[in-house]
Amino acid sequence: MGLLDAVQGQLDQSAVTQISQKLGINPALAQTAVAAAVPMIVAGMAKHASTPGGAQNIETAAEKHRDVPGNVGSVLQAGPPEDNTGLLGKILGQHHETVKDGVQKATGLDTQKAGKLLMMLSPVVLGMLARKQFGGQNGQPQPSDITTTLQREAGEARQQVQAQAPQAQGVLGQLLDGIR
Repeated sequence: MGLLDAVQGQLDQSAVTQISQKLGINPALAQTAVAAAVPMIVAGMAKHASTPGGAQNIETAAEKHRDVPGNVGSVLQAGPPEDNTGLLGKILGQHHETVKDGVQKATGLDTQKAGKLLMMLSPVVLGMLARKQFGGQNGQPQPSDITTTLQREAGEARQQVQAQAPQAQGVLGQLLDGIR
């Protein structure tokens, strides 16, 4: 199972309801926003992983969030932490604003809500990445490095955005430029 599918699997209807309540939007919009934001986060991480120090920052952040998949409800209930923008900078680097812009274009959310959504979802994405990368299915590490994993997942992200949020394709193209 790919990273995007694994993250989406963690974000069931209860999780989407929590997101909608935290953002003050209806559940249908929250579902659309999650479907657009997760591939954008993965694409931003893939781009950042190809920069000096980017892969190490993502790997460190993923390791710190390894337990999130078992506690998604609690993480979402707590809402976005005030200091999570630092986390977004670490995992998205200079592409943070580009990712937020893509989420805005895909969903119509305002800047503040798009940023909060990214802050809420990033620990879930990182937790699932940690499980995939460092824990494998049976507790065994996967053989590829994090940059390779994210580049592979970026291809799937491109397909999901084309299918679910075509209005954000230009932004995704910027993120994935130069990534296979």
